[in-house]
Amino acid sequence: MEATIITFLIAFPVVGALSRRWVGLLLPLLAWPLLYLGLARGWWGNGLGDGWQFAAAALLAAGVITTGLAVAIARRMSRPKERELQVA
Repeated sequence: MEATIITFLIAFPVVGALSRRWVGLLLPLLAWPLLYLGLARGWWGNGLGDGWQFAAAALLAAGVITTGLAVAIARRMSRPKERELQVA
């Protein structure tokens, strides 16, 4: 389970930075609730423990914030030719 959490925390900002699209924010907004839904339903893992709501909220917030920052930084650092094309 820890490997899944670490993978999500790394993969979402990387995908957001590579795509440079705000739609990348849908990844954490969909994946974290699905992860916890699967845990609650017994699809994977051993179910939910005490205080799972706080962990879910923290991971969702971290995923959205880091992905949003990655998209914003990647868009800001776009190549000069791309900026010129976007203006025209």
